[in-house]
Amino acid sequence: MKLVAVTNGEMEETDLVRTILDLAEVVDLIILREKQKTVSGYLSFVRNLLESGVPKQKLCVHKHMDVAGLAGIDHLHLPENGAAVNKVRKIYPHLTIGVSVHTIDAAIQAEEEGADYVMYGHVYSTSSKKGRAPRGIGNVANLTGVLSIPVVTIGGIDPGKVKELTAIGVEGIAVMSGIFSAEDPLEAADRYKRKGLYDG
Repeated sequence: MKLVAVTNGEMEETDLVRTILDLAEVVDLIILREKQKTVSGYLSFVRNLLESGVPKQKLCVHKHMDVAGLAGIDHLHLPENGAAVNKVRKIYPHLTIGVSVHTIDAAIQAEEEGADYVMYGHVYSTSSKKGRAPRGIGNVANLTGVLSIPVVTIGGIDPGKVKELTAIGVEGIAVMSGIFSAEDPLEAADRYKRKGLYDG
């Protein structure tokens, strides 16, 4: 089970860089979801991470395909209503591209456009989506049954949920608040990773 950490846009940059440097030893990928930053600020942040020693293969640019190109990052994650995967692929054919989806139809479309994986959620109830019903593992099972590309799930996932997600064909979990809002993000990530390795 792959573990993807997703930044929440709430940490001060110096602390975030230090945290990401630590997390890179445990997680498989870190999606830099810093929507509050300008494009130039985002590029500066990515370069800061690289200069601080974060391996580029652990970093995933969120939305800004040109930043991925300029910084030499090979992973790009697109929002559901962002640029079409096939259009991005024409400009940057080497990128590994994932897409956030919230319906099976959107997931199928992403696969048809050439996405390397989809991120589906929110699967469980989560404080970041108050008042919005979770999509549930039944829909996740349907999704893994119809797609040939990997499915990564997000939303309300605690370490105890890893086993049931593995059982229905999920290839990765993405965690935002469970890691970045934790008192000790590295220790939190390690708990998820241990569940994925030994209990999944």
